[in-house]
Amino acid sequence: MNMKIELENCQKSLTLKDFEEIESKLGYALPERLKEFYLQYNGGSTKQIASINKYQEVEIEDFFPFKYNKDFKNDPRYTAEGETLELRKAGAISDSILIFAMESTDEGRITIDLVNGKIYLYPIVGMQDVIFNFGEPRLVANSIDDFFDNLVVLDGHKAIPAIEEIEEGQTETAGVMPELSDCSASLTKEDIKNFEVELNVKIPAGMKNFYLKFNGGMPSPYCYQPQDEDLDRVEINAFFPIKERTNAFETIEVIAKDIWSRNLMPCNLLPFAMDSGGNYYALNLKNKKIYYYLTDEWDENASREYNFETNTRYIAQSFNYFINHFIEEEE
Repeated sequence: MNMKIELENCQKSLTLKDFEEIESKLGYALPERLKEFYLQYNGGSTKQIASINKYQEVEIEDFFPFKYNKDFKNDPRYTAEGETLELRKAGAISDSILIFAMESTDEGRITIDLVNGKIYLYPIVGMQDVIFNFGEPRLVANSIDDFFDNLVVLDGHKAIPAIEEIEEGQTETAGVMPELSDCSASLTKEDIKNFEVELNVKIPAGMKNFYLKFNGGMPSPYCYQPQDEDLDRVEINAFFPIKERTNAFETIEVIAKDIWSRNLMPCNLLPFAMDSGGNYYALNLKNKKIYYYLTDEWDENASREYNFETNTRYIAQSFNYFINHFIEEEE
């Protein structure tokens, strides 16, 4: 490798015997370069690392551990091995594909084809039940050696972001990232990690970066035009803090646990902001899209599932898109 890789929050070290078991379950031998890397680092969070090459440039948020994940009580779904086998079984990827990392723009999956040895980015474009729907794979590197040899630390260079999928019926609106006032105390990466562990959630890199800059508060500008062109523009009154309540609002954790415990919102929606009418903006923890959740249209004569569905309105394909497309109020 042409750089010293530094990963944080690595999991329990792997052994050669672990790899024998992994290869048996996957049905393929792993490239020696990949095993060499994972014997040193069993997954972990990166410090602004990207693979820069002649194909798709990708910025990497996490390398998934192959086995073990103490942050999620060793749930196999949160490992490279477990997620790969689950998505293979569902037919979302072919049996020769191995998922081993997450790109940071929209949490697409970085994979290796264990037959031809090439590295691909699988962009996430949706979710059905609990299974990702992927867009067309994009070639990242011709081999695992090519991938690792072209890793760089992003010091003044930003990788070309993955192209965000604009679905039919969505609009592309010019906008800006808002400035927030009346914020709570500044956060550290450790604060965000503890928040994820406490709620057993994984939030996108864009959301983490935004909260490291603004820990909740009142946005300016405060309007947003949903990508669903059938919806009128909406107003965002406040973002909830991740740690330590503001003068006006409780933390995301307190609000989410209260709403979930009373079955007022699906548990796959994480409320992070609200408008002046008490309606929420929420991150879908499965597909990472942003939804507007109405609280004043509950039908007591209908089922909870019906209310959940009818009160949830899609507004943005990702947190990054949402936060970068705020607009000024019309005169």
